[in-house]
Amino acid sequence: MKKHKVSDYWNMGTSIGLCAAIGIVLGALLQNLVLWLCIGAGVGVVLGAVTMLYKQKKS
Repeated sequence: MKKHKVSDYWNMGTSIGLCAAIGIVLGALLQNLVLWLCIGAGVGVVLGAVTMLYKQKKS
């Protein structure tokens, strides 16, 4: 079985989904779900874009 690095699975959709999920949890804890969902998704977009640019530059 071939070993894969985490970076093989990390992409834009994973970044947005993971950060949005964290935002949902924070929103549920802080009673402001929509705000934290939007913040989480925004952070996911930025984080995903930065990692995609880093991967492209590295290749």
